[in-house]
Amino acid sequence: MQKILSRTRILLLTLYIFPVLLLLWFLTNFSVNVPYWDQWRLTPIFERVAEGNATFFDFFTVHGHHRILIPKLIITALAFSTKWNTQAEIICSVIFVIITFFAICKIAETKLHNRNKNLLHIANILSCLLLFSLVQHQNWLWGFTMFWFLTNLCLIMAVYFIHALENLSAKTRIFLAAIFCLIGSFTLIQGLLYWVVLIPSILSIEGKAKQKISRLSIWILVFILSCIIYAINFNPIREPKPFLFTEQPFLIINYFLAVLGLPLVRLPMPAIITGLILLSGFLFFTYYFLKKPFYKLTFFPPAIPWLTIGTFSLISALSISVGRAEYGVANAMISSRYTTTSILLIISLIYLLALFVQEQKKYLSIYKILAVVMTGIMIINSLYVVRNIKSSFPYIESRKECLEIIDYLADSEFIRKSPDSCLVLMNGKTWLVRQGAEIMEKLGWREFPQNLEFIKQPKQNYGYLDNPQLTEESIIINGDETINLGGWAIRPDGKKQPNLVLLSFGENQYFFANAIVNLESNDIAKIMNSKLYSTARWKVKFSAKSLPMGETAIKAWVYNSNKQEFVKLNNEVKVRVENT
Repeated sequence: MQKILSRTRILLLTLYIFPVLLLLWFLTNFSVNVPYWDQWRLTPIFERVAEGNATFFDFFTVHGHHRILIPKLIITALAFSTKWNTQAEIICSVIFVIITFFAICKIAETKLHNRNKNLLHIANILSCLLLFSLVQHQNWLWGFTMFWFLTNLCLIMAVYFIHALENLSAKTRIFLAAIFCLIGSFTLIQGLLYWVVLIPSILSIEGKAKQKISRLSIWILVFILSCIIYAINFNPIREPKPFLFTEQPFLIINYFLAVLGLPLVRLPMPAIITGLILLSGFLFFTYYFLKKPFYKLTFFPPAIPWLTIGTFSLISALSISVGRAEYGVANAMISSRYTTTSILLIISLIYLLALFVQEQKKYLSIYKILAVVMTGIMIINSLYVVRNIKSSFPYIESRKECLEIIDYLADSEFIRKSPDSCLVLMNGKTWLVRQGAEIMEKLGWREFPQNLEFIKQPKQNYGYLDNPQLTEESIIINGDETINLGGWAIRPDGKKQPNLVLLSFGENQYFFANAIVNLESNDIAKIMNSKLYSTARWKVKFSAKSLPMGETAIKAWVYNSNKQEFVKLNNEVKVRVENT
């Protein structure tokens, strides 16, 4: 009997810990220590903090439509303690989700009354799969978006203090919940929704009618004060479009449903249908558990925490849809960062269905079947994410190489504007990256190599510039035309392969363009007898405006970070740029 119990515990532990281990493997293999996009906007704040000139408003100022005061403070603290290792922010996100999961388990433990341990474990394991799921890969790989995880954490902790710590006094529970609501309110604008969706939870706390009215009044007052503070100098980058719903209602509805279904499905129409099913299920359970008018309830059902969490997820998804629907449902399909909020709706449904099964004392087999189906979907989604990230990883990893050699990148049209520019991949406004790199170097957080050697005649073969084919005559192009180049590049030592090919012209020791090394090259792999070289090809298209007038020779290089040197690929392309 003890052996059976021991095996059961091992199995449960494995099921609980597997999603976390999968996530850690994913982050270990695919996260890079390089600031990305909005993170570059934080470097002036770091500089002012270092100089002692930072003010509260540096952190309080609006970012997009949000006041990300708390995330800015956390990121700044992490930056100064780690020399801005952005992976520390990713670790912070993981910690937030671990705490969120434990809080959800504690809430479930109190509301399911431990009547059916199997039911409780199934629900908890499904929640674990969702919370740590790889479908949130944009948020997992970008530490800056820790605010999505922190927003979820603050809501769950507020619910936890109100519903799972009934041994504490009512005042203490409400006070602790309010603290997390305040933190969430200044993490994302969605955090202001906490105060509204938690009203039923505040009313559910035991006490006389006068006490409940008093608590609710104070709660609403703090909410109003939070909104007033939020509104101070509130100037979002993009003007909100409050009338978009009346102008294009179906556009918003489709986007809204797609965002709800996004954690489970990655195709537009199936995602919309899935979102509709999830919404319908939530409305059914809301009706089922709140059949009586709210003011006639003599007791508050154990479903209140899950209805609160689900309602927040719905309203949050709707607010996202109002702001993003104009970009179309296809935009939602590639915006995995929005799944983090939508996941809360599915989690609420998991526990609402568990409560329903517990009350009805049947349908357990159906619940188990649904759990198996959902597990299968999450596994398929994870495989899909890993495959996609593997294929796009050269773009992600190239940012690290690009930042290291930023001093050798010319301020050319290609480097500034091309979507294939490794600087543009870090931020569309490349001056932000250059400014940020200077600040990082000034603060002693990064050292950018100088006086690197250019190896024009390497002893080993690093690849070829073979498209167009080498000829004695120059390619003649007009100043307003474009030119296409291609080839293949490898590291012959069999170690980590290059992600970037860098282009120079003449005898210049700086680069006007780059290409990502990620195209299929089975021919190279066959010749070299190694699958390591199966994606060694590259190609690039750039304007003749990036070249000087007259005749010049274009050379291709790879950067060897271990030896800190640039190595030339075989062949050069002669080009003559003429006036149009």
